[in-house]
Amino acid sequence: MKKRFQLLALLMALLITACQPAWEFSLFGLGEERLVNRQVWESYADFGDGDKVPLEQILYGLGARIIAEITITDPDGKQFSFVWEEVCAEAWIEKGGSLLISGLEIVPDQVEISLSPWEEEVEIEITDLAPAASASLGIAPPELAAGQSREVPPADAVLLLFLDGFGYLRYQESLAAGLIPELAKLDPPLVGLTTYPPVTTVSTASLLLGTEPMIHGVETRGIRKTDQETLFDVAAAADLEISAVEGEALAFILRGAELTLSGDKDGNGGTDDNVLGNALSVLQEGMPDLFYIHFHGIDDQGHEVGPGAPAEIEKIREVDAAVGQILEQLPPGTLVIIFADHGMHRVEGDGRLGNHGHLISRDMLIPVWIITID
Repeated sequence: MKKRFQLLALLMALLITACQPAWEFSLFGLGEERLVNRQVWESYADFGDGDKVPLEQILYGLGARIIAEITITDPDGKQFSFVWEEVCAEAWIEKGGSLLISGLEIVPDQVEISLSPWEEEVEIEITDLAPAASASLGIAPPELAAGQSREVPPADAVLLLFLDGFGYLRYQESLAAGLIPELAKLDPPLVGLTTYPPVTTVSTASLLLGTEPMIHGVETRGIRKTDQETLFDVAAAADLEISAVEGEALAFILRGAELTLSGDKDGNGGTDDNVLGNALSVLQEGMPDLFYIHFHGIDDQGHEVGPGAPAEIEKIREVDAAVGQILEQLPPGTLVIIFADHGMHRVEGDGRLGNHGHLISRDMLIPVWIITID
């Protein structure tokens, strides 16, 4: 009897699914016309909240990287246009095909997205950094790596210097305001692009594996490890010495590295001074073959007080000075890659004054410096 009820329930579920109306709309702005339908929606359903999925998730999967505007045309020809930065956090596609945009429910006949002009300015991607570091060290890149190795010289050692939350646009503003004299001494950074969602866990996985989230599988916040081969794994397999200096906790599991965590030992509310002290201690013992240093403070202050607030500005100054001290201690023949994982934009009303995670220039663009110590 129980099996009979289970079979009946299954048949009813299939019948309900079959009776649901089909839907489809055209998507323009990513080269050739794309069709978005129920089948496409289902492939992203795991990213959803019940019967709705973030529209950005589908747009990223179809090739969008930095969106400027979106225009929706309904079956009656009425158009609705939005600046993406203003609506990205409140843009969903429902299971039935309707779009929920900033409180409006719109049945689309076609959707056209306008990409940001910044897309044409991108010179490097975060997925290029692991292949570049591998090439410089003379080892194979991680197994899944699809990024470009770049033209980097052979190096005795590689330093990955991670400035969390210091997006490219914030770099430009900081440079203009005279906040970063040490970074200003370097050649201008490359305009870089991170992966979606632009959050630390996902971006770090993309950095270490050299490929996109849909390939490496770390596609959402909260996933802090991977079973796939990373840059650290291939370096360890080559018997290279790997060290990592982090904040008080790991943003992502750094398998294969000799790890130093840096708590707020002096109680000043941040860990960047402790990260600096621990990094300098490692260098005093001798430069490892692969060294990873992660400063968290710009991101922390960006969330808490918002980009441009006095405390965030002071943190940018502090991290810039730390970069200068580290560069002074590096031996000749070291390849240095300085980068951010994502940027930051101002928000209101969610308990924070800054956040990130969207397909907008402030979140997706990152600065990348690649230099050699002579």
